[in-house]
Amino acid sequence: MSTSTSPTTVPEARARIDEINERVVELLAERQAIVDALCELKADADRTVRDPEREAELLAHVRAVADEAGLPPTLAETLFEEILAHSVERQRRQRDGAMGPSAEEPSAEKPADKATGAVSTCGAQA
Repeated sequence: MSTSTSPTTVPEARARIDEINERVVELLAERQAIVDALCELKADADRTVRDPEREAELLAHVRAVADEAGLPPTLAETLFEEILAHSVERQRRQRDGAMGPSAEEPSAEKPADKATGAVSTCGAQA
């Protein structure tokens, strides 16, 4: 899957890992910006934050892509479950007006929300 040659030294390998980590963070930031826009679209359409069907489709797709790429599907699924939980919480906070441009937000749903499946009116899962 890599388009470049394998690193030949430890510092080179670490530098490549650092570059990849930066790209992953940049992609997560891009995804988060889209989630913010999606939240507004969902609110306009009077949709709920959670969409279990969409979440299941997303996780199945991520598992399949991971498997094709030679990555353990359970690893990809676990990572995306955390990303999804963050997206749900971010959307809920956005709908509640608790988000400013630099607001810190928790990385997962509130325990009560997980247990009850409580939803707000922001739409389908990102």
